[in-house]
Amino acid sequence: MGRGGNRGGGRGGRKAFRGKGKNNRGGGRDTRTEPWSDIKRENELFESYYRKGGFMEEEEFGEMWKYLASDLPNSFRFTGTKSDALAVREIFKRRYIPAIEALDFEGTRVEPPKPVEGFPDELVWDMKTHKKVIRRHKPFAEFQKFLVAETTSGNISRQEVVSMIPPHFLDVKPGMVVLDMCAAPGSKSAQLAEMIHGDEEERVMQAARNESPNIDDGGDYSDDGRSTGLLIANDTDYKRAGMLVHQVKRLNFPNLIVTQHDASIFPSIELPSAEGEKKQYLKFDRILTDVPCSGDGTARKNPNVWQKWTPKDGLGLHNLQLRILFRGLQMLKKGGRLVYSTCSMNPVENEAVVAAAIEACGGISKVRIVDCSDHLPKLKRVPGLNRWKVFDTSAFPGSQEKMGHLFTSWDNFVKAQAKYRAEEPERQFSSKVSPGCFPPTASSDEERIPLERCMRVYPHLQDTGAFFIAVLEKLDDIKVAQIRNADNEAELRKATNELEATVPASAATSAVEKIKEEAVEEANGDATPGDRSPLKRKLEEPDEDAASKRVKAEELPAQPVVKPEEQDKETGADVPMAVDDVQPEINGTTTVSTPALSNQAKRLKPEAQSQSKEFFEYLPADDPTVADILDFFGISERFPRDRFMVKNKEGLTLNKIYYTSALAKKIISQNKNRGMKFIHCGVVMFVAHKIKDGNIKAPWRLQNEGIRILEPWASKRIVTCTSKQTLYKMLIEMFPKLPKDGSHEIGEIGDQLTDMEVGCSFIRIEPSEGEDGFPFRMVLPLWRHPGSANMMVDKDDRKAMLLRLFNETNPIIKNHVLEKARAAEEARKDELEAESRELDEELEQVVDEAQAEEVDGEEKPVLGDYMEVEA
Repeated sequence: MGRGGNRGGGRGGRKAFRGKGKNNRGGGRDTRTEPWSDIKRENELFESYYRKGGFMEEEEFGEMWKYLASDLPNSFRFTGTKSDALAVREIFKRRYIPAIEALDFEGTRVEPPKPVEGFPDELVWDMKTHKKVIRRHKPFAEFQKFLVAETTSGNISRQEVVSMIPPHFLDVKPGMVVLDMCAAPGSKSAQLAEMIHGDEEERVMQAARNESPNIDDGGDYSDDGRSTGLLIANDTDYKRAGMLVHQVKRLNFPNLIVTQHDASIFPSIELPSAEGEKKQYLKFDRILTDVPCSGDGTARKNPNVWQKWTPKDGLGLHNLQLRILFRGLQMLKKGGRLVYSTCSMNPVENEAVVAAAIEACGGISKVRIVDCSDHLPKLKRVPGLNRWKVFDTSAFPGSQEKMGHLFTSWDNFVKAQAKYRAEEPERQFSSKVSPGCFPPTASSDEERIPLERCMRVYPHLQDTGAFFIAVLEKLDDIKVAQIRNADNEAELRKATNELEATVPASAATSAVEKIKEEAVEEANGDATPGDRSPLKRKLEEPDEDAASKRVKAEELPAQPVVKPEEQDKETGADVPMAVDDVQPEINGTTTVSTPALSNQAKRLKPEAQSQSKEFFEYLPADDPTVADILDFFGISERFPRDRFMVKNKEGLTLNKIYYTSALAKKIISQNKNRGMKFIHCGVVMFVAHKIKDGNIKAPWRLQNEGIRILEPWASKRIVTCTSKQTLYKMLIEMFPKLPKDGSHEIGEIGDQLTDMEVGCSFIRIEPSEGEDGFPFRMVLPLWRHPGSANMMVDKDDRKAMLLRLFNETNPIIKNHVLEKARAAEEARKDELEAESRELDEELEQVVDEAQAEEVDGEEKPVLGDYMEVEA
């Protein structure tokens, strides 16, 4: 069981995005002092744009806005291998749903958690019960304990419903190589890892029995039943990448690498090649680009959206999102699939980015939007937009009054700029509005980008947050293209010059007047609520810390033109960018040059790493320590010996030995000195066991994280358990006694351990029917001590298993070793106190005797006056 932001954005936005989690996009850290229920869910700019922007009819908008201003239901997902997830789901349904269904609150039957329509196998659930009901009834408290315990064990993920959607549209199969470009905090990465893993454990057991592990399901299990796929999960911020590692570690997944890079210039990954051959670089079958966004779709759970939303958030992020998407398409295999997603409703961050990226790649002959209307058919969504308006605000320097503007095209934006430059030259607009923010224009239907194939999920459709998803397929190698600079000054100057060049000097005055007339509706009246009065909004002055963490897109510095790949002149294939072309940061800004590259890309230079850098050193296939361990457990020769790794610079087997997949090893070994920032890889398989007895044949413990990978190939040290009562005894009691005379109270496990030498072993539990049966297969590590036995499972996992299997809500776990140590400590404490009392009594007697005697009429000196007495 349990195996299953600055979100990868540009360097220029590092400070602006720091600390921005998936659940806190669009407003930075929550710094409010008043309760969430007291926050006014109102924002005139916010509502004005989505009411007047042409997104939906007025009646539907009213319903959508009502949902957006209401609380979000709690949701969760059963995770891990499918068989384990279904087993835990059944325990949940059988034990907790009936108890909640039986409740009555103020004369109304309480609504229990329900599976969310649109997701397969009832693995996604939500709960809309009000907090007042939850607080008053015991079944909810018990259900909450179950949720917490299973989340800690990794069998449940507390995740928002719309956040679960994008991985489903990637159509990942075991054996595929997948990149999650902006992965933190890691919930989607966990979904992708499960998809790559597939039903690997069942296939491995088939292979170990010499049965064929492959069936025609599109997966690749050619590595003796193991999935040959790989997930690379990336995030640019070190702290958020740390959160990501914490999330994915519990998957116990050897086919996973976590990196820390700017997603918009993610470095190319070199693959091993024979000497003299042309270098090969990794291309991905699937890529998820769940990019940084303004997050206005999270307004149901993020109060900062209501307090701080401005149109400049989306405008400032457009270029960063475009560069991340473009880089993803470059790294995608021909025929590969990429999902672009945001938790924003703003088309400037959604359809506009998709259209601009496709145009930059060479049009729909190079990249197409996939029609996914038949996938997840019960998921309620609406088509993407082909037309939209770009919202901007303007103001005079130092003024707190803002005027709202809606523009339908770049031309009208240029005209409005000319109008206001003539009338109010000091009025300032955003510098982030660019041609790519507007709907694309096509000269023919054949060239039109079908943006209606994108998907929009609105809150009122199935009581969720809002989300945008676009599925893209790469049809051909893409040509080098330039991503426009984030600042529109050059574009605007060029467009203005072109506009003025078309106006004869003799007609200048009348032309200006005409421009004014054409721009009035676009620039003013259509955007402002009420009677064309300008929108007034007091500018807030957040505290310094909040300002540094808020997604304040308008403050992002201009991003340079980035051309991560060139094309081989002979073959037309993409040639990866070398990190030599990325210059060091100067005053917080990264400059990128793009000289022509040869057919063989330049070698990447090592980057400055954090002081807490991880080292990944693989052990040789004939390492004697690993050989002794594997022999001790009788591991088949078919199990690979060359994938074991340690995390120290010297490559020594000191404390922990990790295991990774074959492809993970290739990538780590080939790229660790090329500037790649690897921060996590590998599953802990063995840990050194330090005990006084030095005559142990293999002083290494099996770890719960990696035991299920190794166990199918073991022929020694296997203990079977068929009784739930025996397992209960092992869970509720740590270090139960196992004397040399063979007497014990741990049933069949004790019987099998009696003649077994000291060391670690496997407890194997097969699924079985009946009240005393087990709902799923389990493999647990157990250490056989000279006089006791102990399951090597931590306290939290023990409690989760006791709750899951035995409905023990408050178990008291006995620890004989700890109790013995405490008893010895208490005895020693009592002994010291007794010694101290005896010494005090002796001193008192000496003092009394000295004071009773006098010499020449004088009192004798007291002993304590001349010497110290040690107590």
